[in-house]
Amino acid sequence: MRDFDEMLLKGLLVLLTAPVWFPFLKAVWEELNEAMADEGGLFGRMPTHKELEVLERGKRGKEDALVHEPWLTPEQRMAGRRTLRSPDERRGSGAKAGPRKRGGF
Repeated sequence: MRDFDEMLLKGLLVLLTAPVWFPFLKAVWEELNEAMADEGGLFGRMPTHKELEVLERGKRGKEDALVHEPWLTPEQRMAGRRTLRSPDERRGSGAKAGPRKRGGF
């Protein structure tokens, strides 16, 4: 009876934590299916020539999910926002500054 109680408790724990891990698992599943669509997805059959053409047309309008964002060097991190902002966005330029409000912080 103790083994059954442990199994029931573990199953309940998995079900109660599903809102945490299920969206992640679903996103991984969809990403893998999309990445392998040319081969039929994870468990699908190979698409026909016409289906491949439809998939290619659908991919043309989409932005690539793999985006390269360079890492900042230690010098760039030390400089902070100064190197990342345009001159108009820098503090003190007054280009976007409006009248000062009274009171508050």
